[in-house]
Amino acid sequence: MMAATAGLMAMAGAAFAEEEEMQPAEPVAQVGECKLMVAAPEMPDPKEATAEDRSATIGEIKAYQGKLNEYRECLTAVSENEELEVEPRQAALDEFNRTVKVETKMVEDWQKFDKKYKKENA
Repeated sequence: MMAATAGLMAMAGAAFAEEEEMQPAEPVAQVGECKLMVAAPEMPDPKEATAEDRSATIGEIKAYQGKLNEYRECLTAVSENEELEVEPRQAALDEFNRTVKVETKMVEDWQKFDKKYKKENA
């Protein structure tokens, strides 16, 4: 009986661990129901980056921009919803504008990285 109980507890623990891993992480940014679950990718060191690193970074940037667009669609829906009070609408608009700055910085960082990468690998 004790062996069966111990076995069930081990299985329950494993199931709990799987369930815990499947839960999404905390959002990077959130306004109301709008959630951004990923942060902007970091650029690799251009002196040490390989062609594969460069290619992977391009993929990460595109994926991030896709998630950013989804987030912005939600923010736009909130900011344009005239049934809401002014504060949540303004918060959504402010957050939208903040994401534009984040994306602009990411693109600038990419351009700096790529220029240095090409110089290192010419």
